[in-house]
Amino acid sequence: MKTTESKPAIDETIKLKVVIDEKQISEWKAKFGGVYELPVEDKTAYLREPTMKDYRRAFNAMSNGDLAFGEELITCLFIGGDEEIKTNDEYFFPARKEIRDFFNYDEAEIQSEGNNSIITIGEFKCKVRIITRNDIKIAEKKNPSGKAFVTQEKLFEAICIEKDEVFNDRDNASIRMPLFQAIEKLQNKKVASLKKL
Repeated sequence: MKTTESKPAIDETIKLKVVIDEKQISEWKAKFGGVYELPVEDKTAYLREPTMKDYRRAFNAMSNGDLAFGEELITCLFIGGDEEIKTNDEYFFPARKEIRDFFNYDEAEIQSEGNNSIITIGEFKCKVRIITRNDIKIAEKKNPSGKAFVTQEKLFEAICIEKDEVFNDRDNASIRMPLFQAIEKLQNKKVASLKKL
């Protein structure tokens, strides 16, 4: 009787370590601009810099819960590395927490100029007029489906008097996020505090 030696089954759980070299990173930088490394213990994800389109997708996904925001942002920004960061909860949860750093943009400076305000972000400037309640109502009406950042875009269009060319790029998150924060501050110059009596 002939016996056959069986080969051990290949362990499907063993994954090869993904190695990304400087050449690949340089190619990604040329293609995407900013590239970020996101290590989680023994795994690493590489993410491209987010655009406003990415933020819109992630914020719209939030209608399904906060978890969906992180899933959407990591998925759309992922350009390489270990897939487990997207698929394995042990890696995904800390990665999701870490991506909040994408919201750390330069803060806009606001200077009054008569009834107008100058918003400066880095070396770029725009001039806006006073925001009225009617401006906000009209901007909200132009966003009937409540999509993320559409109301802010419509409000900026309504109040902008003049702007540097960079403000025409609606997908530039490094300009748009601080701009929207500045517009929010201009709406809330006075401090309110509700107290229960």
